[in-house]
Parts: sequence; structure tokens; C-alpha cells
Amino acid sequence: MRILGLMSGTSSDGLDYCDVEINIDLDYNFKFDIYDFNTVPFSDSEKNFLLSRRECESDYPNFSKEITNLFISKIEEFIDGSKFDLIACHGYTVKHIDKVLSLQLIDAKLLYQKFKVPITYNFREKDVTLGGSGAPLMPFLDWVLFSGLDREILTLNIGGISNITYIPSSKKRDKVIGFDTGPGMSLVDKATMKIFNEQYDIDAKYSTKGSVNSRLLEELMKNNYIIAAPPKSTDTYNFGDRFLDEIISKNKDLEPFDLIRTLIQFTVDSIHYNIINFINLTDSNYNLVYSGGGTDHPIILDIFKMKKVNLKSISEYGVDSSVKEALLIALLGACKVLNLNSNMPSVTGAKSYCVLGDIYSG
Repeated sequence: MRILGLMSGTSSDGLDYCDVEINIDLDYNFKFDIYDFNTVPFSDSEKNFLLSRRECESDYPNFSKEITNLFISKIEEFIDGSKFDLIACHGYTVKHIDKVLSLQLIDAKLLYQKFKVPITYNFREKDVTLGGSGAPLMPFLDWVLFSGLDREILTLNIGGISNITYIPSSKKRDKVIGFDTGPGMSLVDKATMKIFNEQYDIDAKYSTKGSVNSRLLEELMKNNYIIAAPPKSTDTYNFGDRFLDEIISKNKDLEPFDLIRTLIQFTVDSIHYNIINFINLTDSNYNLVYSGGGTDHPIILDIFKMKKVNLKSISEYGVDSSVKEALLIALLGACKVLNLNSNMPSVTGAKSYCVLGDIYSG
């Protein structure tokens, strides 16, 4: 079936899309053919609008419609008469409380009325209902993609939040481990905006001028979430403005460039800590298959190389890094239509397998 997968992550940079033909059978043999993919960026005002409204719970019904209209306007920039069997939309995350709630806003009826194809959405709620965290979702795609390889695989995705997936050489679904390690680029982006009034540390132009503050880094690495054992999940609310404001208030003498550089180091060190402490790798010479916008940052991969980690881009396995999240959503949509279990209880802690998502078809 031809599916349009839509994803807007916690970094709120834009709307990722993937126009893909998906075939998956009852044994999860997965074939796909991507026709088109890209990210339609949000303007600064659109991004600020999204971020400023996340905590206005009383206004969520209106916010949901506004988000949907924003998504529709972005879809119209690229759709170009393409015909889809299904649109799979993650929605926009406004609240995530581990094992309690994971809420993504999208008005499926409004999307359906515009494009006249079934809409799949709400891909986290059922897992939470079963006692799971509803996140991360990526380990399902990782398991489907890499289950044909005869060696253990460790994947890393760095977006606003960082997450890893461990797939043992046995490829047994119930042995897959995956969780959010902590911040991705969320803190760096917020600090860059707060201090330099720029959305990102573009080309590492700020972080390369700074040095790691070891005292601050040591304190950051004591964070309760970072050192907690999986299953666990988080979002940019927990590593966002309040977290950053507390750092700044306690470190008023810290040079701005040093703050940015230290936050970069915190992202990498928190990932590495979780790999070393919570993943039982049988091969010390493992490959770390990376993806996500954060891995485009010039310093991030250099730090991993200094830690003697063997890095491989997911593009070496036939998947462009920037399409992975939208491809995941398209796959979840296909599984909903085909009634295939798509959660990963070994990852989320859910009591059982289930078919994720809801579907609206008029």
C-alpha cells in the first residue's frame, strides 16, 4: 500500500514526510520503496507558536485544529497530486509522562476531510494503557529493518531526545532493548536560542569556541533520569526550558560558549553511559548505527570517535538518516491497517503485544 508518513518531533523543526510503498507480511518480512521524502521546515514564528502552546492544556482542542491546519499547509507544499492509500500521522507531542500519559495532538477528521483517505494516528496510547511507556517507538522499525542480519546491532537516533535500540544476534523480538537515553539536541538548541537568539548551533560555530566545564558536566551526569535503568522514556519537557534555566541560574559565571560545548558533551556522555551500563553487548567491537538530525552536528560524531566507538550511518544499510522517523510512522500505519502487533513490550514495559494506533475513515 502507498502511505504518506508524517512526523514532527520534539525539536519542532518541521514536518518530516515519507511517501512510501510498504509491503509487510504476517512474519514481518518488510519491503519498502520510497518515492519521496523531505522535511518541510517550520518558520521561526511557527516553531515558537508550537512550543509556546504545549502547556496550555485547556486550549488543546483548539490547538489540535491549529496544528492540523499547519500540517495541511505543509503537506500542500509537496503533495503535487500524489495519490495515497493511507496517511499515517504521529501528531504533535504536547505531554509525555512515563507510563502515565503520552499525548499527541492531531485532528484526524480534519485531515480526512482535506485528503479523503483513511488517517492512522495516536500510536502511543494503547501501549500506555497496557502499562508501557508508549516510547520509544523506533525499536520496532529497527527490529524489522535489521532482523535479517547475523550480528548484534546497536542503533542510535538523536533528535530532540536521544534513543538507542539493541537488537541481539538472535533477533528475538522479546530480547530487543530500547529506550530514551536523555537529551539529544533539545538543550543545545534552547541554549543557543536563549543566549545567541539563533535556533541551532549551526556548523558548531558556538560550541567550537568553548570548552567542556568538567564540574558542570559531572553534575549533569548525576541526573536521576540519566542514571535510571530502563525501561524508561522522556521528552523535551524534562530536558527543556526549566532544566536549562536551572543550569544557567546555578552557573552564572560560566562563559556562554562553554555552556554550549558542555551541553554537547552531556548529550554524548549520557548516551555512552547508558550503552555501557544498560546494554549487555557480547561484542566489544560493536557498530553503532546512527541517524537523526543531531548526528549532523560536527562535534557529536567526533566525540563518539574519541570514545573508540565504531560508527556507521544508517544510510549504509539503505535508509537515509533523515527519513527514518517518517518511515517508522508509515510502517505503524500499515500495521494498523493489517492488524499486526507493533508495540515492543521488552522496550516499553507493556504487559502484552498490541496493534498501535487508531484509524479514521469517515
